[in-house]
Amino acid sequence: MLALLLLAPLTGCYRVPEGKSAVASVAIEGTPDVDVDDLKERIATRETSRFLGLVYGFVYDYELFDRYALRRDLTRIERAMRAKGFYQAAVHVARVVQSGNKVHVTIEVEQGKPVLIDSVTFEGDETLDPAAREELTSRVAGVLPHGARLDEDKLEEAERAALRALTAKGHAMARVERRAEVDLATDTARVLYEIDPGPLARFGPIKFEGLGELPESTVRKVFRIEEGDPYSSEDIDESRQALLDLGVFAGLDVDQDVSKCRETRIVPLTVRAEPAKLRALIIGGGSEFDSLKTDVHGTIGWQSSNFWGGLRRFEVRQKPGIIFYPTRFPDLEPPKQLLYEGRFTATLRQPAFVEARTTGVARVDYNMYPVLLPGSTTQNVLGYHEIRQSLGVERTFLRRLFVNPAYGFQANFPFDYVGTTPGVDTLLISYLDIFSALDFRDDPLNTKKGFYIGNQLQVAGGLLQGDATDFRVQPEIRGYVPVSKRMVFAARMSVGFLFPLDYGRYAEINFKNPGSSRIEGSARDYQILFFRGFYAGGPSSNRGYPLRGIGPYDLIPYLSPAGQSISASGCNPNDRACSLPTGGLSLWEASTELRIQVAGAFSTALFCDAADVSPFRLDLRFDRPHLSCGVGGRYDTPVGPIRLDIGYRIPGLQVLGDASNERRADELLGIPIALAFGIGEAF
Repeated sequence: MLALLLLAPLTGCYRVPEGKSAVASVAIEGTPDVDVDDLKERIATRETSRFLGLVYGFVYDYELFDRYALRRDLTRIERAMRAKGFYQAAVHVARVVQSGNKVHVTIEVEQGKPVLIDSVTFEGDETLDPAAREELTSRVAGVLPHGARLDEDKLEEAERAALRALTAKGHAMARVERRAEVDLATDTARVLYEIDPGPLARFGPIKFEGLGELPESTVRKVFRIEEGDPYSSEDIDESRQALLDLGVFAGLDVDQDVSKCRETRIVPLTVRAEPAKLRALIIGGGSEFDSLKTDVHGTIGWQSSNFWGGLRRFEVRQKPGIIFYPTRFPDLEPPKQLLYEGRFTATLRQPAFVEARTTGVARVDYNMYPVLLPGSTTQNVLGYHEIRQSLGVERTFLRRLFVNPAYGFQANFPFDYVGTTPGVDTLLISYLDIFSALDFRDDPLNTKKGFYIGNQLQVAGGLLQGDATDFRVQPEIRGYVPVSKRMVFAARMSVGFLFPLDYGRYAEINFKNPGSSRIEGSARDYQILFFRGFYAGGPSSNRGYPLRGIGPYDLIPYLSPAGQSISASGCNPNDRACSLPTGGLSLWEASTELRIQVAGAFSTALFCDAADVSPFRLDLRFDRPHLSCGVGGRYDTPVGPIRLDIGYRIPGLQVLGDASNERRADELLGIPIALAFGIGEAF
């Protein structure tokens, strides 16, 4: 027994010491306008963390109860409430309920009336030019509007915003101090900011240190600030971020020498860099087990961040794999064939292309893969040799707007993995692709607040030539709102429209006449729609359905079991063995998610997803929501959270009304659910 107790810390197991009590829960009541999690962070009495939100004493040690610390915590809470603008707040009682060797603590607070800001004024801003004064007042008002609660954190944030407004307009030596006068009789406050702008300055000599083998000429070009330019702290921040985006620095600091600025009005800069490893060998592997396939694959690659000098970033990767066909989830049918697949990618990025902040990007892909679709039971397996190339540029404007215009080309050469698939042709598709995004998120990987607006526009064929001529657009908007310190509400909405000009006509006619003989020529339509059409379902879409699980289903001549003689086979579009996803012309998707931080790197999420894909143009069918709700777990990693979601398709809310032509999705253990695994949040 003694040996087990000694080994418990080493195995991650802990016990409550004899005669002590662990804190099982801490509740603070009576503060509807103040974040309870924020108050809990200011006190010494803490809840014991539970592993995965469930198990006490494993991985996390117990938090022990101290009644003297609790008494001091009551005073801390009153101070914290005062800092939040509640000057009359009082703690009435703290209840401690014993349960075995654990206690549950409840603290009752009377919030009282808040102190509201009656006015915000400035002193010393008389010498500012009108643009700087307007920027100053605008930024402070954005943080401290009239009538807002007197929150000390907001006062400090507004002070920093005022200082940033002045330094952004050239006042390198600016100073800002704040004062607040509180009238408890009226519960109002007057806030005063004393401004000392100092002189307007210019950048002095710019020196780079620690570059090692990196070419200073290219680094200086990307940094872009030159001696004699008007001083701006925002220009420094933007230039520093531009250097970090190169991916060649492990650390980067920009030191400003303002010691003699009042006399010389010059600010010399010293950029101190810590280069990262410029070359790396990439080796890895893994497996995939989902509703489409089961495979094992490896990854081998090499990258250089200073390829042939000039800070060019070159990366090459090869991902070979073996698919155990037709084994998939949840059927678990034994494998009958081994299908080889491979994906090769080479990417070259050239910074300072054309101008300092524009990056040129060239990419070439060679892929070999089988066409595996939900519900497919055919004995023939079609595959493609695919060559893709893309040439484009990337540019970020004002640190928020990202634009990536590119020219893309793909060539798909069909071949047979198993059996013979007639009626399939080689496809050549070229297109102009313009992706743009306006990003106001606080953190792209672990977003707590902000919004994101993106759009992808493609124009295929026409003067660009190829087998497909169309116009394709898909805008998207995402929003994130913090509910508390541990909870974030996220929402996403996207629509997509595809306008084919030289294909798709036969497919639309087939959908308008279900059950009729297939029209000659529709095979080419479906083949192009496989690459150009919209699909929904999967880890980043509707998580109650598998990849490509939502969308038009039809009898595809070259993929369905009956081959090109479908009309004679007795198949119909609702037959699971015959109908397959074809890709659609109109898409809408919507998702909501409540993300909850549980403990450490573990978090969970409650979500609802809805989506539909129509075979017709400009046809948003909101009476087919395909609503699925579920729960998921996340574990944070440096590249984003690893997540597993379980989506349940709500009965009666898949198709409202007539669902006779709707293909039923596969079930798991007789339950209408799907599993979705991914790296990074769904949106």
